[in-house]
Formats: sequence, C-alpha cells, structure tokens
Amino acid sequence: MKFYQRLRFKLIIAFFLTTLLPVLFTGFYAIVTSSESLHQQAIDNQQERVRIAKDNINAFLSTVQSDLMFLTESVPLQQYLKFRTDNTGSPEDLQQLEQLRQAVEREFLALSKHRRIYYQVRYLDETGQEVVRIDSDSLKSHIIAQNRLQNKAERYYFKDAIRLPRKQMFISKLDLNRERGAIEKPHKPVIRYALRVDDTKGKRAGIVLTNIDANQFLLRLSNTRLVTDDGFYASHPDKDKRWGRASDLGHGFDIDEEYGHIANKLKGHLATITTDDLTISSNKLTIPGSNTRWTVIVQERTDALLQSVHDFRFTFTLIIIISMIISLGLALYFSTKITHPIEHLTHLANQISKGKKLNESVNIDDEGEIGALAHAFERMRVSMVKALERLQRVRR
Repeated sequence: MKFYQRLRFKLIIAFFLTTLLPVLFTGFYAIVTSSESLHQQAIDNQQERVRIAKDNINAFLSTVQSDLMFLTESVPLQQYLKFRTDNTGSPEDLQQLEQLRQAVEREFLALSKHRRIYYQVRYLDETGQEVVRIDSDSLKSHIIAQNRLQNKAERYYFKDAIRLPRKQMFISKLDLNRERGAIEKPHKPVIRYALRVDDTKGKRAGIVLTNIDANQFLLRLSNTRLVTDDGFYASHPDKDKRWGRASDLGHGFDIDEEYGHIANKLKGHLATITTDDLTISSNKLTIPGSNTRWTVIVQERTDALLQSVHDFRFTFTLIIIISMIISLGLALYFSTKITHPIEHLTHLANQISKGKKLNESVNIDDEGEIGALAHAFERMRVSMVKALERLQRVRR
C-alpha cells in the first residue's frame, strides 16, 4: 500500500486542513485589515503632532495679544499721554511728566518679569523715539536708561504700525532680531506685536511694541518644521537650514528647495503625502490677529512610521507558522492514536490468516468503536481456536 493510500496519511491531511484553512483565511484577513488600520493610525498620530504644534503656537500668540492690549490701556500710560498733551512745559510739569514716565516703566517692567516671554517691551513716541524700554533675557528684566534709548523711526515695524488705524494690531514677520543694525548673536528670533496709541486730542502719540522671544515656542517644536509665509524655515531639524531669507542669514534655503514639486501641496490647509522614503503631514497656521499664515510640517521616514505595521505583520505571521506546526503535531498525534490500533488489528489478522499468533490475545485499551472492534476480533480469535481444537479431536 502506498503511503498516500494509508488511513493515517488521510487523517493527517484531514486534521491539518480543517485547522490550517481557517487559520490561513483568518490570518490573511486580520493582516490586511489590521495593517490598514495601523497604517491609518500612524498617519493620524503624525497629523495629531502637527495639530498640537499648531495649537501650542496659537495659544502662545493669543496671550501676547492680550498683553499688548493691556499695556496700551494701562492707567500709567494713559495718564502719561494725557499729561504730556496738557502740560505747559514748565519745569514742574516736566518733573511730573518724568514721574509719570517712570510709572509706565514700572508697569511695563512688572509685565515683563511676570511673563518672561519678551525680549523687549517698549513705548515709542510719534517720532519713533524710545521713551520706555524694558529688556529681558527670559530670566531677568531691567529698565534701559534714557541715555541708551534709540530712535526707531526708520525701522519697518514703526512705520507700518504708526500708520494703522487705532486698535488694529501690527504683527511683524518672524525674523532674527537686530541691534544697532546688526543681527544679534546668539541669534534671537522675534516676532513683534504693536498697537498705536493716541493722545487725548486723538492725535497719534506713538506705539506700544513688544518683541516676543520666539524661542519660547520654536524650541518646543523639536523635529517639527515651521515655514513662514514667505517660504523660509523658522524651525528645522537642521539648524543650518533656518532663516534663509535675505534679511536674515541669506542662504536662500526654503520649502521649495527641500520639497520641490510637492511643496505647493504642503502649503495647503491640511495635507499628508507618502512617498517610498518619506511620509509628510502639514497644516496651515493663521497667526492670531492677522492674515499671516505659517505652515507646520512633520515628516518621518516611511519605514519608521510604519514600523508598527511591520511588527504586527511579522508577529502575526509567526503566530500562523506556530499554529501550523501545532496543527501538524496534533494531526500526527490523533491520527496515530486512531490508526495504531487498526494497524495492530490488521497485522494480527494477517498473521492469523497464516495460522500464526492464534494463541495471542487481542488487548486494546479503547472504549469506543475501535475497542468494540478489538473485542469482536478477540471473540473471533477465540472461536477460531476452539473450532480448530474440535477439528483436531475429531481427526484423532
């Protein structure tokens, strides 16, 4: 008898297939559906990182707006502006005006100490001359002496802010701070918020200006890219690729140079682009109080982003292989348990048919059908032995 014709082989195939096919179909379905789910989850997590970065910047800059409105409407500044308009210029008036100016300094100093997010808090009069200036290094705030105050009439932020209608906020571009015309070192990224103030006669009396320490939110971005409205990077994992505009470091590296033809897609409100190498998510950020829009970008290597998918596929495939091995082992065990007694009975039947092993009893420990077959076989053997004995006595 050929091996594939044996009952044991057929039982092994039957046991194996009844367990293997469900495992294979279930496993294939689970791998496909779970891989898609994990892939989408990985992209959702990346988009969530973009959203969190965007919300954090929005929350930070919204606080700045509130601070600036508080300063322009503060009692010391309003008293100073009123007295400046109404005083006659006498020595007594000038002394009183100086006292009011110092009160404005103290008010601005208190805010700077409390917030610790401003490089500078200033009041510039209508000529661009600094009247009050508070400088800070995020740890300590101090008043700048009058003999060190500068005229900023030629700076773009003063020209733009003083022309705006009252209560319309000026928000500068995000750039590197300059002091006496030169970029400060170490670099200090700033964004300036300003509001025009008027005197009691409704005439322009200057601007209140805050230079925000942009590192307060840029350093939290870690590997997140932040692209300003003109396409240059304020945040980038590679420090040498930041501040590429001509008025900053001037090296010219921007979003178009890094991403080429997909740059325009990343400038949209929400985009996720997957290539063989990279998965990139981006979102637009509208600066509170202005129409200026920045772009927040998070990118990861596609293989790293999908590592959870690869891990799941490997683990599930390993489970399937182990299940197949266990199924094969069980199939061998049960087929042997079933066929071994049958094979034993078959062997005895062949021997008895040749007149051998007639006196060997059949003992098979089984309470099922095979046990019943063994008992029947044993009764047949006993009957045959007795019949042969009677036959031999007759012949004698």
